[in-house]
Amino acid sequence: SIQALCLATPFTEGLAATHEIAIGGSDLKGHTIRVGPMEGGQILIDGQPALTSFPSSQDILGAGYLSYNSDGNLVDKAQGDLEKHVVHINLENGHSIQVMRWANHINVRISTHFAQKL
Repeated sequence: SIQALCLATPFTEGLAATHEIAIGGSDLKGHTIRVGPMEGGQILIDGQPALTSFPSSQDILGAGYLSYNSDGNLVDKAQGDLEKHVVHINLENGHSIQVMRWANHINVRISTHFAQKL
């Protein structure tokens, strides 16, 4: 399952923006991942700091793979001039999540893979 925390920021004139995403459930085999913004946010696996250097990568103990780098297509083109900090979450079931970390918020791109029924 995926949950998001949305908060107002000074840059959105009081409107809500995604501040943190939490991922868990059977696809992660009991593990949890949380990703927040660059300022005041963290990258956590099972409540412990992860991907603490840039770039870096880490296995999710049989459930998938995380990487943290500047690769990825932007969700919001308005931030094209800013340095990208992207967390790539690739799960064994074929689902992938890209979290673009900005100063005060995050953008999220979720790609799913569904098995075709015969």
